[in-house]
Amino acid sequence: MVSSLISIDFLLNDFKLMTLKLTVPNMACSACANTITNALKAIDANANIQADPKTKLVSVDTQASETAIREALAAAGYPVV
Repeated sequence: MVSSLISIDFLLNDFKLMTLKLTVPNMACSACANTITNALKAIDANANIQADPKTKLVSVDTQASETAIREALAAAGYPVV
């Protein structure tokens, strides 16, 4: 099962910051988590990313759109289906 959740949007220093919680089924290890983190940092260098292979949950505080985040994950080989 794949799920996503967008939590509260708020303004921080005039920038809209969004928190995404995504389940990534094929994230199996810490190397996968590092690949995911690097892929997301490439589109938002200031993003706060937590990727947990045990729960398969990726939490992202970002200014990027959900679409951009999902596309970056898919391009890295970790689609959110």
